[in-house]
Amino acid sequence: MQKSALNEHSGSTDHTTACSLNKQQLAIKGHTEKAKEISSNKLESQLVVVFDMAKRMIPCHQFVGQTELLRALKAPDFISTDGIYRHSDSVDDMERSVESVLLSQLDAKIQESEFIGVIIDETVNITVDKKLIVYLKLENRGKTETCFLGNFDVDDGTAKCIFAKMSEQLQKRGVALSRVLGLGSDGASVMTGNRGGVGTLLKTHSPFSTQVHCGAHRVALVALDASKAVEAVAAFKRTTTSIYSYYKHSATKTKRLRNVALDLNDDDMISLKQPCAVRWLSLQRAVDSIQLNWPALVTQLGKEAEGNAQALGLHREILMYQYVAWIHTLADVLPVMTKLNLVFQKDDVNLSMIKPMVRASDAALIQLRDAPGPAEEKFLTECQDGIHQNVKLTRADARSVQAFKNARERYIQHLIDALHERFPDDTLNLLSSLDTLLNPDQYPQEKESLREYARQAIDQVAGHFGEEKVDEDGVVTAPLINGSNFRRDAPAVMTALLCYGGLRFTGACGVLIRDMAEMYPEWATLAKIAVVIPVSSVPAERGFSLQNRIKTADRSWLGDVKVTRLMRIASCRETMDTMDFKSAATYFNDAKKRRK
Repeated sequence: MQKSALNEHSGSTDHTTACSLNKQQLAIKGHTEKAKEISSNKLESQLVVVFDMAKRMIPCHQFVGQTELLRALKAPDFISTDGIYRHSDSVDDMERSVESVLLSQLDAKIQESEFIGVIIDETVNITVDKKLIVYLKLENRGKTETCFLGNFDVDDGTAKCIFAKMSEQLQKRGVALSRVLGLGSDGASVMTGNRGGVGTLLKTHSPFSTQVHCGAHRVALVALDASKAVEAVAAFKRTTTSIYSYYKHSATKTKRLRNVALDLNDDDMISLKQPCAVRWLSLQRAVDSIQLNWPALVTQLGKEAEGNAQALGLHREILMYQYVAWIHTLADVLPVMTKLNLVFQKDDVNLSMIKPMVRASDAALIQLRDAPGPAEEKFLTECQDGIHQNVKLTRADARSVQAFKNARERYIQHLIDALHERFPDDTLNLLSSLDTLLNPDQYPQEKESLREYARQAIDQVAGHFGEEKVDEDGVVTAPLINGSNFRRDAPAVMTALLCYGGLRFTGACGVLIRDMAEMYPEWATLAKIAVVIPVSSVPAERGFSLQNRIKTADRSWLGDVKVTRLMRIASCRETMDTMDFKSAATYFNDAKKRRK
């Protein structure tokens, strides 16, 4: 091509027009990309609002109000109403998009966890629908996490129906029942029954699975068993409940009581608490409030006794030596049970905590049985000639005092016996054996004693996980570990864990899974199993509380899928800083495209 032709073309109208069009196209492309970025930022900001609303259980119909508030505050992405969604269907789509991200994260965690623990419980919601809540306990490189799977409708509360629903939902997330090696529940017969309970049905698909009765429920049952066995404690609880009811239903009476408390102590009264039968160890809070308010109660009920039969009866009850003595005895005893209960309500509770905490509680109760605790000791010291805090107690004669002492001893002994019955060493056999082997904190310091110390536990664990299982139909399930190799490696593994120094159950399992899996695969497998066995069903109880905060009387129309979605968002560990809103925006946009 000649140079003159090029020069001639460069000065032509066609060339000039083409260059101008190219600049316009580049400008349009830049404006388009900028518009897309602005639109994307706006969508992500709206997803943040939806996420925060679900976290704080704000109804979705308030979304428009939230965006208008942000616009009034001149939040950059909300100044213009362009691209801001207002329809409730769009808010639902944004919630679905956030849930899709959380479900994809859950699926990834499930795939990373070789074995899985399941926590289940059943209840009814505000619209009297039977519900089954399911949580999964997962492991990844020695670290465990309890994740919400769902809150599902079930036709009835039979074991077959519950098991079918649990199996269906696990299979939807790609979980084979053979991977489920731990089942935690509240211990109801429908869950733990030997003939047809959910745990028994699970064993037909996962022969190596272990079912665990929630430790927190067991502690609550210990306290309940003991209070039922001693009538004096049951009577104390009835009187305390009556006092709570007397003031609960009258603002005028409560105000008068508060004024008396201010006159006596220069402090506001502590609100009276109800010893609720369905809440774990709520009696302690009730006892604490009665103990602090007792002088004001005596004064005010005494003033109201004339012409008020109920006040007269309550005044007589709280003036009795036995009632006041029980206040101080229970103020010493109940904290022991509450502390044990709180251990099983921790998020990081594991099977290594069962034995030492039960034994510590047992020792504390024995001490209280044999000698008064601090609160009771103070009461006995101050109460002279039947006078306590300048108030003359009734039925404070020697015979009544001795009757109280006998009832007190029976009550604490019942607590001790119930604790042994609910946490027997021989029925915690497999869990205790796992703790024995995987908790270096309990190892004898002399290495020569390790083999003898662990002999029985090794035999039990190798017998359970290291031998094939044959069901009634002759189907054989291969063992999870090589029993011979497991026994052979025991001295070396336990010696190595002991040499680390300062390791406890969780730390030892992490070391086995992360650092020793290649050398000692059987022990690493055992550690993976042990950390996913749930020893508490508290997550399920918290889940039902969350459900009831979401599906209220004002929002009783919310369906099963919607409630589960909101529960998933509200209970997830993600925050506004860590949530992947870009992926949520992609899900949202793809869903819109599918509807075109």
